[in-house]
Amino acid sequence: MPFLLSNGSRKNNERKAPSLALRVGVLGAVAVLLFAVLIFRIWFLQILSGEEYVAMAENNRIRYIPEEAPRGIVYDRNRQPLVENRAGLAVTVFPPALENPQKELEELGAALGMPVEDIYKQLELHKNDTYRSVVVKKDISPETKSFIIERIPLYFPGVDIKKLPLRDYPNGTQAVHLLGHVGQIDEQDLDDPNFEGQKAGDDVGKDGVEYQFDRYLRGADGGREVEVDASGRPKRELRSITAQSGNNVILSLDMRIQKEAEEILASGIDLAHSQNFSAANGGAAVVMNPKTGEVYAMASYPSYDPKVWVGGISSEEYQSLTSEWANDPLLNRVTSAQYPPASTFKVVTAIAGLEEGMINPLTNFVCTGVWDVLSQPFKCWGVHGREDLHSAIVDSCDTYFYNVGYRFYQADNLGIQRWAREMGMGRQTGIDLPGEATGRVPDPEWKELAGETEVDQMWLPGDSVNLSIGQGDMLATPLQLANAYSIIANDGLWVKPHVGLWVEDKYTSGMLADLQPDEKVQLPISMEHLKPIQEGLVDAARPGAATVGDAFAGFPMPVAGKTGTAEVAGKTDYAWFAAYAPVEDPQVVVVVLIEQGGGGGKVAAPTVRRILEAFFAAPPGPAVAPGG
Repeated sequence: MPFLLSNGSRKNNERKAPSLALRVGVLGAVAVLLFAVLIFRIWFLQILSGEEYVAMAENNRIRYIPEEAPRGIVYDRNRQPLVENRAGLAVTVFPPALENPQKELEELGAALGMPVEDIYKQLELHKNDTYRSVVVKKDISPETKSFIIERIPLYFPGVDIKKLPLRDYPNGTQAVHLLGHVGQIDEQDLDDPNFEGQKAGDDVGKDGVEYQFDRYLRGADGGREVEVDASGRPKRELRSITAQSGNNVILSLDMRIQKEAEEILASGIDLAHSQNFSAANGGAAVVMNPKTGEVYAMASYPSYDPKVWVGGISSEEYQSLTSEWANDPLLNRVTSAQYPPASTFKVVTAIAGLEEGMINPLTNFVCTGVWDVLSQPFKCWGVHGREDLHSAIVDSCDTYFYNVGYRFYQADNLGIQRWAREMGMGRQTGIDLPGEATGRVPDPEWKELAGETEVDQMWLPGDSVNLSIGQGDMLATPLQLANAYSIIANDGLWVKPHVGLWVEDKYTSGMLADLQPDEKVQLPISMEHLKPIQEGLVDAARPGAATVGDAFAGFPMPVAGKTGTAEVAGKTDYAWFAAYAPVEDPQVVVVVLIEQGGGGGKVAAPTVRRILEAFFAAPPGPAVAPGG
């Protein structure tokens, strides 16, 4: 048995020997494979991906510091600067250098007095531009600069201070609604053709002239590539691209008249207060050349300080400007606010009546103070007796125009609407400013769409009667009214209003672009019909006239004009006056509106007179062209 056991054990050992050899072979193969993988990885990193990692290493020591280009300067017609640039300080953050981003950014936000969420928002805009220093706060004070610089090494790694150009307004709040402001581009702006080629975070014109002529005013940004050490401190400059400033824009505005118009408009509101119209709290004034369409002044009240936008407006500041009690200081009331034009619209009704054959200059109606042809009586502001067209314009007799409107309704004729649109109502004038309102000329089609009930959707006789005196659902902007009175002053010739004159080339100081439109249209109004309306407007503004009293007593030249007292639901009447002068050769049209100012003759007319006095004290001369 022992022999047998020993022999069996030897045989088992002989059978196990191949298994051990196999294991050794497998381990050897695995080792070879591991070495092969390691060698392949080294080859991959050094040969295939070498350039990529070299670039990453380079980027880790290279920082791009953008340099914003100064925007062009905006001048008035006399080359007085309206918007220019000043040197400012900005805080930048280089995200890769942040050691503890949340803690450091929270402390930075506290130092800058801004929510840390706003800092994250700025960084998010440039998340795909990894090696860019991002501007997170502009226009910091020298004290803030010193505070941050002292703490950069320990508390704010990756933070830096740099200089950049900021917008400056040498005339303070004057013309702010027309000039607009600059701000950071947002997602909606990126889809705007006006900002083609711009990227998130860029500063662009957001409103007014800054927006309208942004493509000229905006320069070409530059920047610097610098090598930094391990702490992110610059060691040497590798490459520099010089920023190219924008071109200059010259406007038709006359800053002297603009200043006068704003001050006089504010005093017009004070005048309304003195006449017990204490709710008067807003207004608009526009001064333009009826022959060229050049706007000399555009005032909107209340106003605001444009500096709030420089460096980015805070949420608290924005809320204060948009709160209900602020009364829309950001709104350009000349171009974007819509009001019932009231009796200033009667000239349009008169043109329509004459051109459509509803009346002639001798057509007359009797005014008893109440027009009771319909089931609902319509009141006139006075009792005028028998009135023809001329006396109806002079006296602003509602009853006369009620009859004209009713004739249009009976004839199923939309001539008032048609001529209102011919005169520029119900559509944009096309002025070279953004945000212009269209106004509204109501007609049966509009009422059918706007009405909520079947009765609301019907065009009734009262709708035509109300429209005839510029009430009901009729709305117009002060600029549209100035445009309409320019047509009358200009013997039926429509000229497109504008604020832009020229663009000055930044290199040659010559004219780069002519911004003046050449659009003129002679409307099909016969002088036979226009003449009695012009004559009526002259007598309506004479001293002692029923609606203006002595507003123009002693004025050195005849003025043509018309009052308007607009009824607005739930509010005190709005005061209008539209005028042009001199009558023989009109050089200027002035329109004033004072919200809740009461009667146009007692508040708006004296305000227009003062603006005309300021205008003719030193009428604007030819604009100073580039290179002039």
